[in-house]
Amino acid sequence: MPREQFLIGELAHRAGINRETLRYYERRGLLLPIRRTASGYRLYSPETEARLGFIKRAQSFGFTLDEILMLLGLRPESPQSCGRVLAMLDEKVFDLAGRIEEMKRFHRQLSRYRDRCVEAAERGARCPVIATVLRE
Repeated sequence: MPREQFLIGELAHRAGINRETLRYYERRGLLLPIRRTASGYRLYSPETEARLGFIKRAQSFGFTLDEILMLLGLRPESPQSCGRVLAMLDEKVFDLAGRIEEMKRFHRQLSRYRDRCVEAAERGARCPVIATVLRE
């Protein structure tokens, strides 16, 4: 039988995050209001655990906490919500394509530096990469 409520440490452990992150998410409005015990301990529902899973997945896709907060406020049945999500996804795809091109350029540059190092090592010459850095 699934548990009805979790204390903060239990939920943090289950979600793979720390307690301070949970408190921060609560302050940011990412987590729904929680109940407290008579002694003041936070009690979280299984829905909160599912919400944390959504937050973590969205972060892995590159969404910021502000963007995630906006996503959490959307209604799945609304066509406007779907349009907003589509616009956000288009932006992420565009940004990712730019980062991929940047990484390709970086890869080419590193490969050129590596080739120059191999040639220098074969000739017993001075390292051209270090020489380049020292000139700059």
